[in-house]
Amino acid sequence: MAPLGGCGIPYGTGSRVTLSEAPPSAQSTPSEGIMQALTCMRDSHVLNRIRFGIAVHSDGTGKSSYGYEGATGSFLPQGTAAIWASEAVIRAGGLSMNYYELNTERALRQFGGSSLDSALATQQQTRVPNFIISTAFTALDFIGGPSMDVRAGGIGPYYNVRGASLEVSAEMYRPGDRMTMAISSLNRQVFYRDAGVGVARIFGKGKGELVTGTIGFTDQQRLQEATRDVIALAVADVLASMPIVPDDCRRMVENLKAVHKVKTTEDRPQQKSSASAHGNRRDVPPAAPAPQNPPAQGAVTGVAGDPGTSRRNQN
Repeated sequence: MAPLGGCGIPYGTGSRVTLSEAPPSAQSTPSEGIMQALTCMRDSHVLNRIRFGIAVHSDGTGKSSYGYEGATGSFLPQGTAAIWASEAVIRAGGLSMNYYELNTERALRQFGGSSLDSALATQQQTRVPNFIISTAFTALDFIGGPSMDVRAGGIGPYYNVRGASLEVSAEMYRPGDRMTMAISSLNRQVFYRDAGVGVARIFGKGKGELVTGTIGFTDQQRLQEATRDVIALAVADVLASMPIVPDDCRRMVENLKAVHKVKTTEDRPQQKSSASAHGNRRDVPPAAPAPQNPPAQGAVTGVAGDPGTSRRNQN
């Protein structure tokens, strides 16, 4: 029992043995190009008094996995990804309203009594969103890539590439008449690379010794980084569809969307620039006037009126 008893004796004088050092925390943001486009909208101040309600982010891919260590059943973040859509609106200078986490407010109303319930209901009715932004994962497809394994005398290199294609859609609509104002669908590919050298050879004289093994390196891009980027860019895309957004900000978003389609664009010289072609965008109804900074006013009655008036709700 003496050896076992020694296991319970604290080691040293209160100091701990550090086995490993965790990497420091780092701020997580969308990619630099997306940040620049959102910052361009913020610096223009055109969205400063427009309220955007952020809906629950849904996962429509139908893809899940339980077959590996640490698997949670879902490849992608679920409803909490709406936080990234809300962040994109804030970085663009708009007013973001949380319509994706309602459990806390329900609890306040339930346990706060009728007076608190009435006060919260009044605030909600007098500050309704001018627009609603809804986002969703619409597709997750696993794709293949090049594969190579060449051995000469039992020794040689190997190289494998696999990937996934993620698609995100964002929709902006107007509460009340529920008129869809803009839709954006974007996809992003994420790759996994595996390369190295393998050996399977008999060394030595006579029967020798069979030596097998590999020396390799794997490089996997972050799926979470891809999801954050496509959500932020999809939100930037529907915001850029608003006529009040400056043309230079809109061009920045269009350039981010068209990075992988440069050659296709060059093959169509008859296409107009993003600024001149804005009037023909399919995702903006031509009859809808540009939303202006909404003046302060009383409670919203809920009666559908002129589209321009419905955008100019009170701050």
